[in-house]
Amino acid sequence: MIERRPARATVEAALAALGPGDLVATDADNTLWAGDCGDDAMRWLKAAREPGLDVAAYLAREQVDYAGACRESAEHLARLGLTPGLRAFLATRLRLRGWLVQALQAAEGRGAAVVVVTAAPLDSAREALAHFGLPWPALGITVRDGAVVEPAPVGPGKALAWQAAGHAAPAVALGDSVHDEPLLALATLGFRLDPPTDE
Repeated sequence: MIERRPARATVEAALAALGPGDLVATDADNTLWAGDCGDDAMRWLKAAREPGLDVAAYLAREQVDYAGACRESAEHLARLGLTPGLRAFLATRLRLRGWLVQALQAAEGRGAAVVVVTAAPLDSAREALAHFGLPWPALGITVRDGAVVEPAPVGPGKALAWQAAGHAAPAVALGDSVHDEPLLALATLGFRLDPPTDE
């Protein structure tokens, strides 16, 4: 069951009911935090004057081929790497959704497990999680030998990547967009949140 635009109290109550052995699958960008690792990485690369990078074309592509744009950002990042400048830039761009992170940490304290499933490049998502001190494992877009590893966790691939990782169905899944709904549909309770505001 997917609940769209749930009240904060509804999400907090669902997470408060979790215990040992329960799994939570959560999106990262615009769910755990305000901001988008992939988009922000592309903007930084543009500012760094990366040759051959057309950020305007990337952002336009994102509107008509979201999955393709996500793969493209992961390919660029895999080629160029997470430089100190990019790490510092990402740290300034993302803002945690504090109440949600606290509720997830409390569920984890009661024995539930949290797994992040993101359409962002895996390296940038891990960098953001480490920056915020969140030790959760993550599934993100990975590039090996110049090619995106499938299933890439974007759109329907989120559910496929979750299953390919060998996870049981999550008790709760969290996301913010239509691209998260295949993952939300796997869960006992799926919540499609509005993107965070300053909280």
